Amino acid sequence: MHTWRQKFLTWLLVSLMLLTLLPAAALASAPATIPLEQAIQAVKQNFIVPPEYTIFNSGFNESENRRAWSLIWSNPDDTGGNFGAQVDAGTGEIISMNCWKPETLPPNRIPSISLPQAQKIGIDLLQRLVPNRVSSMTLIPDSQVISLTSYGRSNYSVRWQRLVNNIPVLGEGANVEINADSGQVLGYNLNWSNLNMPAAAGVISSELARHSFVQEGIIQLQYVLVNNMRPLAARQKQSPLLVYRVDHPSNGAIDALTGKPIVPEANQWFSGGGGGGMYVMDQAKTASTIPKLPLSPQEKAEIDQTSGLISQEAAADAIKKWVAIPNNLRLQSANLEQDWRDPSQRMWNLSWSSAPSPASSLPSPTSSTQPLSIYGKVNAQTGDLLGFNLELPPANDSVSTMSQEAAQTLANDFLKKVQAQRFPQLKLDARSSDRENAIKIFPGADQSTWNVNYLRIVNGISFPGNGADIRVDRASQKIVAYNLNWVDSDFPSAQNVLGLNRANELYLQTAPLTLCYSTYYKAKRGLPEMSLVYQPQTPPGQPLSSMIDARSGEKLNEQGQPISQNLGVHVFNDIAGNFAEKEISLLGQAGVMSEYQDAFHPNESIKLVTLLRAMLDTASGIDNTRNLSDQDVIKRSLVLGWIKEDLSPDSSVSRGLLSQLMVRSLALEYLAQLPEIYQLPYQDSSSIGTDLKGYAALTWGLGIIRGDGVNFDPQHTISRAEAALALVKTLGTKTRP
Repeated sequence: MHTWRQKFLTWLLVSLMLLTLLPAAALASAPATIPLEQAIQAVKQNFIVPPEYTIFNSGFNESENRRAWSLIWSNPDDTGGNFGAQVDAGTGEIISMNCWKPETLPPNRIPSISLPQAQKIGIDLLQRLVPNRVSSMTLIPDSQVISLTSYGRSNYSVRWQRLVNNIPVLGEGANVEINADSGQVLGYNLNWSNLNMPAAAGVISSELARHSFVQEGIIQLQYVLVNNMRPLAARQKQSPLLVYRVDHPSNGAIDALTGKPIVPEANQWFSGGGGGGMYVMDQAKTASTIPKLPLSPQEKAEIDQTSGLISQEAAADAIKKWVAIPNNLRLQSANLEQDWRDPSQRMWNLSWSSAPSPASSLPSPTSSTQPLSIYGKVNAQTGDLLGFNLELPPANDSVSTMSQEAAQTLANDFLKKVQAQRFPQLKLDARSSDRENAIKIFPGADQSTWNVNYLRIVNGISFPGNGADIRVDRASQKIVAYNLNWVDSDFPSAQNVLGLNRANELYLQTAPLTLCYSTYYKAKRGLPEMSLVYQPQTPPGQPLSSMIDARSGEKLNEQGQPISQNLGVHVFNDIAGNFAEKEISLLGQAGVMSEYQDAFHPNESIKLVTLLRAMLDTASGIDNTRNLSDQDVIKRSLVLGWIKEDLSPDSSVSRGLLSQLMVRSLALEYLAQLPEIYQLPYQDSSSIGTDLKGYAALTWGLGIIRGDGVNFDPQHTISRAEAALALVKTLGTKTRP
């Protein structure tokens, strides 16, 4: 399922930014080999541009490796629609295409073309657009889960990997997006650099790369806080997990020539400044004449929880104890908020600044070190200072002479005072500090600040999600930013963990070290270069795992949940010749009814919860239902009106109940409640109760359930194959034109 309008607008924005940022002199010095008219002809000869898209614009952009024409056709009407393409101005190759057209009819939920047909459409397109490159690409085995939901279109994404010397080039190749209903090509992209590729001669063996990976300590035992997808309950804390995961600047990449970890020379740097946006607290005024209303237990508990908090004034004093606030700064905002990791904790956020200046005036360089604004964060229960950020005026050509060692000493002394009890649990993270400081240094630049980062150590194990970060201004030799991340929680014991040897073995089974080409930025030359590396790569078709449970060895996702082998595409091995083989195969491609992994058990009686879960999977998408318990499935089905009472999850499903479930999922129950208007074609129609007659008639008329061909037999116990057939038939039913 893809939002093509968003993709197109993103592509268009990037193209226009490139065009805007490119100096005019560069354009003048590098004229396009392929003229604009030839670029237009190339696109129109290979794609059908909708004739109603009469507005046309073009642009030209240039990067380190490519010059390209950007061509955009759009619909002048309010209905919208865009068609865009990029053409390499040096070779004339079409390097990207995106087509977006607003939906006017409900999409078909059942694909009309198969994956092999989509792959054939894709390779035919590549043979036509880039015939000289096809031999240097290989089709990536497909594992994409198709969507059977009713919202948006279902598309196939067919991908090819670029190979050089039979070695994959990471991030390069081709991608074709194809509508699964019409077979129309909706998008195409060719990512192909012109960098020199190192010869593969002299590379080390995978065994030596593995030895280096283990010896360099790339896999670490750590406590982590995961990104919880659901908000925590009012008194629920987020608990750390004990895991093994990659924690190294190389991200696990081993230089295939030297056998050493290869560390990028520059990354995107994100400042660790203040607390972001502030919100002014609402000053609620309640008239004393209004009678008090009764409070709920939850409201009373919240009042009790907040009654012991320090005041705003006390929070301000806690900040002023460590940060001098000039007289010209005024408190502009203050808010009390919950800690997202532990809702029982509250924090005060306060911000001081001077009166706003006219928009046209900017701070001028000055020798003053008085801050222009100050932000501070305080624990509302304990009064601990959790962070602050100072905005200093631009330096007046002062020389930044403070050394990194002096900055670390200043940071250490400060932490020993402000966090005396916690300081013994903090360890200087020299690797992280050095990397962040190096990222900010560019040739000829005078680095204005030093970053000093600290890791929290618990039970002798690092906890990267917790610690302290300090930024020191070199000119004023002041600490201008401080932030403490600290959770009070129970930590899992480190006893009976797998050990690093076993952890490395399990991780590299999941993501084997693979010889590949990868692009790295070389700061000295100011250009990217291609390197040969051994990089952990998850095989196509396998779910990505970011860490391993330190005791069980289970693969975990980013939310810290075990990765089920039931997820993803399944090719069932026990359905050949079954009357519902086609429908069962479709559900397998959608990742539905995969309880037995690669077996389906077509003749087994289906459990109610299994059928309801499959219905939810096709209604909401498997990503939204995979973590539901059986009771959650029953409760949600009750809310949706699919079932009318709290039934046992393990109960069997009769044909009568199946007909009710399918009709209710189509929102047609109001028609089924008029049994007197129907005539049934079944021989046992006279024995079908009035409560089921309308459902039996509708499912027969819509081609969803035809009984055994003669009788409806409402008490017949439904098999998994029969349920799959009825479900897919229901998904293919159109209830409106």
